Amino acid sequence: MGDKDRLLQLLADNLVNTMRSQLERLNHRMTGELIESIESRIQTTVTGATLEIWLNDYGMALNNGVPPDRIPYTPPTGRGGTSKYIQGLQRFAQLKMGISDAKKALGVAFAIATKHKQRGMPLAGPSQFIETTLELEKNNIDKFVQDWAEALFEAELETLIF
Repeated sequence: MGDKDRLLQLLADNLVNTMRSQLERLNHRMTGELIESIESRIQTTVTGATLEIWLNDYGMALNNGVPPDRIPYTPPTGRGGTSKYIQGLQRFAQLKMGISDAKKALGVAFAIATKHKQRGMPLAGPSQFIETTLELEKNNIDKFVQDWAEALFEAELETLIF
C-alpha cells in the first residue's frame, strides 16, 4: 500500500470512528445495527480516489429528520390493519424503553406516531451526526488533502526520475 492509499485509509477510519462515536454520544443505539453498518469504501483510479461512507438508510432519516407531512401515519379508524411504521415504533418501545408487554408497547407506538405526525421525527429534531462528524474531522480532512497532494507529487517525481 502506497503512501496515498495509507493516508486515505487512515482518513476513512477516522471518519467512520468519529461518526460511530457521534451516534453513541447522541444515545442513538438500540440494537447497534446502525453503528455497525457504518463503513468506508475507497475507489482508486489512476487520477485520484473516491472515499464513500456507507450506512443503513434509516441513518439518513435520523441525521436529516423527517418532516411531519412525510410521517407514514394516519390516526386509527378502528378497522385495524398493520403498519411497518407502527411495528417499528412498537419494537422501539420494547427495546429502548424496556416495555415488555406487547399491548403497552403498541399503545406507546401510537402515542409516538401521533407526536411524530405533529412535530416530525426525531422529536428532538435532526441529529446531524454526519455534519458534526465532518466538522470534528475538518482538520484531519484538510491535513489529508495536503498530505495526499504531497504524496501524489512525490510519486509523480519518482516516475520521472526513475
